[in-house]
Amino acid sequence: MKPANAKILPPLERIEFRSMQDKAYEQIRDVLMRGGFEPGQKVSSRKLAAMLGTSDMPARAALGRLLAEGALVQNPNGTFSVPLISLRKFQEVMSLRAILEAEATRQACGHIDEPGFAEIQRCSDGLARAIDENNIDDYLDFNQRLKFAVYRYSPSRTLLSMIRLLWLQAAPFLRHLNQGLGQMLEANFHEEAIAALKVGEADVAAAAIARDIGAGMAFLSKYGQFLPETDEEDREGV
Repeated sequence: MKPANAKILPPLERIEFRSMQDKAYEQIRDVLMRGGFEPGQKVSSRKLAAMLGTSDMPARAALGRLLAEGALVQNPNGTFSVPLISLRKFQEVMSLRAILEAEATRQACGHIDEPGFAEIQRCSDGLARAIDENNIDDYLDFNQRLKFAVYRYSPSRTLLSMIRLLWLQAAPFLRHLNQGLGQMLEANFHEEAIAALKVGEADVAAAAIARDIGAGMAFLSKYGQFLPETDEEDREGV
């Protein structure tokens, strides 16, 4: 029993605290995941801080986290760059993406609500429009948003974190799709995946997402620009 003189606390709302470093990290990470930086491009904490409206410290801390996650490399002079990778490494990353993202799609099936499907369809429409207009920036934006609009309904946060790490390594190379964006319309299996998700066909939806990623990998393996295998081994100290 509560003491007779016990005071009842007024209802309080939980305060959500996100540090400036976390906010800077998430914004830079999302830009990387949408192909906002090209392979080999230098990334300056000072310039990013100016764009974010922060001091240099949050931006530099964010770049340090991205370095640890393999999304960036540090140059001998201390600056950061988006890494160049070999074709073999790129295909490894994309193959893992296909496996994990098919599983995330399978897990999401049956959990997506009406607002979720509305967002997914808007992204799919935007993706098709970007292909028609040959707009690589919009294509990369809608492609990332569509897929994660599905994956966030997976109950596995660990799976989602692993997919994000793979996207950080692969997304910069998706910019090479601008060499033949119109061809991607035939390799776009999003509508098939969405239709399957709406009727609860998890395996069909998962297979469509895997084919979509595989088609992108096949195109980029032919037209992308990658490091020679020996050069990458030298950079990794093999």
